[in-house]
Amino acid sequence: MSPEDFATTAYMFLVSAVGSAGNVLVILAIVHKRRLRTIPNYFLFNLAVCDLLNCSLAIPLRLVEGFQPGSIPCSVVIALTVLFDGLSRLNIIFISIDRFIAIKYPLGYSLFMTHKNATALITSGWLIMVVFSILPVMGVGSAPTEILSNNQGLCFFSTNLSKAYLLVFLIALCLLPLILATLINFFLLKTSHRQMRVIHDQQANIESRTVENNSLEISATNTNVTFSTNGEGTSSLEVRHYKRKILALRQRKVVKMVIILVGLFIILVLPITLIDLFSAFGESVSPYLSQTAVAMIYLNTAVNVFVYAAFSKAFREAFLRIFVKCKGIVRR
Repeated sequence: MSPEDFATTAYMFLVSAVGSAGNVLVILAIVHKRRLRTIPNYFLFNLAVCDLLNCSLAIPLRLVEGFQPGSIPCSVVIALTVLFDGLSRLNIIFISIDRFIAIKYPLGYSLFMTHKNATALITSGWLIMVVFSILPVMGVGSAPTEILSNNQGLCFFSTNLSKAYLLVFLIALCLLPLILATLINFFLLKTSHRQMRVIHDQQANIESRTVENNSLEISATNTNVTFSTNGEGTSSLEVRHYKRKILALRQRKVVKMVIILVGLFIILVLPITLIDLFSAFGESVSPYLSQTAVAMIYLNTAVNVFVYAAFSKAFREAFLRIFVKCKGIVRR
């Protein structure tokens, strides 16, 4: 085994192990912590399931197929790759749309994004991708016979899928979701910033009113004049503003986590998407760039758990509780 092959194998094995453990941790956290069983986390749960299957099934099969070509049908390896890759992108869209509705239509969010509708979205995503991914296995969308017979055992999209099928997958299920997710999250970032600016202005206004009322009370005391001020109204306004501020801050934290999650996904997935598109149109790409892009998309399946741990206190507490339980079980 060459040093390059060894490094590639070690990297894929590490990603598979870390990704599997991390996504299992996310799944257990959502299942066992009631506070995490929310509709937005339904989509995070589904994303974790997809990434877990990718790490524990698709990547190991890709490794086996690479070392022993023909031991596993290439059509099966490609079908699983298409399935989990497409599902991950659809989940990113679902996560982005969920936050878009929550920010854009806060009053109608609970009416539209119900448990039933969230389940329907997730189920439809699985149905679409399962049907689409097995088409080449059934002979629809596979490369022409002359290409398959001369592909020298290479298990790549370009050598085993028809150009029409590959373009539909790359454009409709890979590139368009990335563009849509980018636009939605740009809106989320802009809206979140505007909301915090409005809250800051309201807080400054309330503080100004409070100072004026205090000045009136001091003046009335010094001149022995008794009259009513609107201190009670100001106090009520402060309470309402405080509640609104707390809600906005919580929402901002969720939006921040989603933006980072989606941003990392786009950064790690976009290069291989563009390279596959160039290859589909017959353009050659540097092998170094291709290998780097492949390494990036594999890494994508293992990073989400670190995003949750860094930006969600609820997830951190759930992870810590799981670690403590596991430690107690090991000591027995």
